[in-house]
Amino acid sequence: MRQREDFKEGTLGANLLTTVTTIDFGSDPGFATIAAPDYATIVIDPEGAGNGPEIVYLTAFTATQTTGTITRGEEGTSDPGLTHASGAAWRHGPTVEDFDRFPWAIEAQDLTAAANADVDISGFESVEIIGWMKPGTDGATLRFRLSNDGGASFEAGATDYQWANVYGGNVHGAYYDYSDSSGRLSMNSVGGAAGEFVSFKLKVVGAGSAGVKTTIIGEVTVIDPGAAFYLVSGAVIYNTEEVNDYLRIFFSAGTIATGRIAVYGYPTP
Repeated sequence: MRQREDFKEGTLGANLLTTVTTIDFGSDPGFATIAAPDYATIVIDPEGAGNGPEIVYLTAFTATQTTGTITRGEEGTSDPGLTHASGAAWRHGPTVEDFDRFPWAIEAQDLTAAANADVDISGFESVEIIGWMKPGTDGATLRFRLSNDGGASFEAGATDYQWANVYGGNVHGAYYDYSDSSGRLSMNSVGGAAGEFVSFKLKVVGAGSAGVKTTIIGEVTVIDPGAAFYLVSGAVIYNTEEVNDYLRIFFSAGTIATGRIAVYGYPTP
C-alpha cells in the first residue's frame, strides 16, 4: 500500500549509481518502518538540477535508520535509474499516479431550454454524473442514449437498449424492457410545474472497454405532475459491446427547461 507522510525531504548521503538499490539519506529521514507490501514514493532530483528527476519506491526501511531499499525508475521515469551525486535533493510527495487514483472533474453544464445534455465521456472507464433537470413539457420521462463516434450520432435502434427500474413513493412498482429504442430511467413522468423536477446520481460503467456492454446505473428522485414524490433505482444497458465516448441525457418530450449537471471521470486503475 502506498504510504504518505508529511514534510519529508533532504539530500543524498552518498552517490546513487544506476544499479544501486540502497538509498543513503545521510541522516534519519523520519519515515516510520516500511515493509512489503507497503512503500513510500520518493522523487530524487525533483528540480532537475543534476541528471534529472527519478521516482523511486522506498520498499524497506527501519525507523531511525539512515538507509533503505528502493526500486528504481518507477512511474515511467528512467529505468535503470539515473546516476545521482551525493548531495542531490530528494523529496517525498504526491506524483501524477496519486492524482490518477481520484475522480477527475470533467465538466459542469448549466442548461436552459436545451434539447439535450450531451456529455463527453471519452478516455474514462467509468463516469459519474450528478444533477437535476426540469422538463419543458409536463409529464416527460428521463432517457439516455450513447454514441461511439464522438457525439456525431447516438444509437437509437429499436433493440439498442434494455432497462429496468424499481420505484417507491405514493405508489410503488417495477418495470423493465429488454428491447427498447432509448434507455429509460425514470419510470414515472416528471412534472414541469413549480416545485416539480428530477434529480439524479448516475454511474456510467464500462464505457471505455470494447468487450463489455456499457451500463448506466442510477438513483433518481422524481416529483411528478401530480406533485407526488418517487425514488427510482434502476439501470440501462446498451446491447452492443463497444467503446462509447458520448452520453446524451434528454426527456422523452420537449426540452430541458432548466438544469445543471456535474461530470466526474474515473481513470482505469
